[in-house]
Amino acid sequence: MEYPIIDGEWHSAESGADVREYLDEDAFRENERAGYTAGPDEWGPVQWDGWDRSAGGRSTINIHSPDIESAEDVDPVREQLGIDRVVFSPGLFRMTTIPAMDKQVPYMRAFNDMTVDRFARGDGTYYAKLMVFGEHPEESAAEIERLADEDGVVGAMITDVGPTYPMGHSSYDPLYEAAEKHDVPIILHSTTGIVAGFPIAGMKPTNFAEFHTLAHTVPKMWHANSLIQRGVPERYDVDIGFWEGGLSWVPALAERLDREYLERSSEFAELSQLPSEYLSEFYYGSQPLPEEATSMVSVAELIERADLEDQVVYTSDRPHQDFDAPAAIDNVEGLSDEQRKKILHDNAAELFGL
Repeated sequence: MEYPIIDGEWHSAESGADVREYLDEDAFRENERAGYTAGPDEWGPVQWDGWDRSAGGRSTINIHSPDIESAEDVDPVREQLGIDRVVFSPGLFRMTTIPAMDKQVPYMRAFNDMTVDRFARGDGTYYAKLMVFGEHPEESAAEIERLADEDGVVGAMITDVGPTYPMGHSSYDPLYEAAEKHDVPIILHSTTGIVAGFPIAGMKPTNFAEFHTLAHTVPKMWHANSLIQRGVPERYDVDIGFWEGGLSWVPALAERLDREYLERSSEFAELSQLPSEYLSEFYYGSQPLPEEATSMVSVAELIERADLEDQVVYTSDRPHQDFDAPAAIDNVEGLSDEQRKKILHDNAAELFGL
């Protein structure tokens, strides 16, 4: 390529034990080392959801890659795939499921210190997102204040399954204020299915496929609907990204939102444009590409229909077994060379300031 390929999501692969070493207080850290003898040492208070992600044993890829202890550990695979710049996402985002609420914030801070130390290089190759917790918006805002100006920190990631309230709720105002102040985009990413949040509560899936079909799309519709109806894009100049949910849900939500707005605009916050136009201003991770599995959906037509040419960011989602290499973008029929360049470089460069 004549331009550097930017991967907007490569997961770091730390364990609970790795994060624990960055806890502030010595006594607390020692207690955490010894306090979870019923489970593996690398877990600590971080729960595992129990889902079999091997597709009944057909996939043997180790999605957790515990050998990734720092940014440079991905050099061989990154170079093999032809990726020039990586924006790491947290790998241990199940930390938001720590059952002891009083321990979530110390672990969030420890995780972010580890991220700055090991993954956010800011060296032209490696960058990273902070982790922020939906249940602790004020403390999350403080994390952005504390670390947003560190070299290599280019965003903040929040899980879209688990928060009590959708992202348009007023409790998140401190988070948006801090993100606007420091020009930090907020990326929503799905997480595990052990938290009884929307839409997990009541779903009662029989297997991982039944859960996974909805877990990456329905929560994003919930949050996007809330963000727009409650006027967050009107009040805050913050870029919002939706990662690992694909694109096909966007025009479906856009059409329903516009219909509702035209019929009952008085129930929306004061908006200066149609709801669908706000959806066309959010950013979206490319993975998983719908065309990889079915000919029912054309990615090129989706992008045109939802006006997302400047909003789709290439995301590999490594090291998960369903990751998309840059070649997946090349293989999308109907995209122009300029559109491919935007997906593989320009849009991420704009979003993350690279």
